[in-house]
Amino acid sequence: MNHFYKSLLSLVIFIIFSIPASIIDIKQKRVPDWIVFPGVAVIIGLRVFCLGDPLMQLLLEMIAGSLILFGIRLLTIGKLGMGDVKFAALMGVFIGFPKWFIAAGLASLIGLLFAVIGLLSGMINTNTKIPFAPFLTAGSIVAYFINYKIF
Repeated sequence: MNHFYKSLLSLVIFIIFSIPASIIDIKQKRVPDWIVFPGVAVIIGLRVFCLGDPLMQLLLEMIAGSLILFGIRLLTIGKLGMGDVKFAALMGVFIGFPKWFIAAGLASLIGLLFAVIGLLSGMINTNTKIPFAPFLTAGSIVAYFINYKIF
């Protein structure tokens, strides 16, 4: 199996873990550890044993992604949930750096668009908690395809 197909398998695994996490975030406004942490472990295993990526690099990408969102959580005084911080670790091992920044930027733009439309339509107000994992998932998937120059 060549590198492209192994990388495509990484996308499928990310989707298998991120879509349920996103659905739960939409319904319960939380991202469960029992989905995120196994997803991180499976993708790390795939990337180390099938793609030959260095384990230390993956661990750094996992930690860096979470630290960035943790910093945002601190700056926003807890407006960003800890589930999203942990989800950033899943993004980090899936998409890597610097593509993680593309994914997070896209997630923020999509989330902002959703919030503006929701506010203008009256469907949400300024106190409404908006789940961020679905936007992080979408941003990561789009960033994956940008990586492979499909767009």
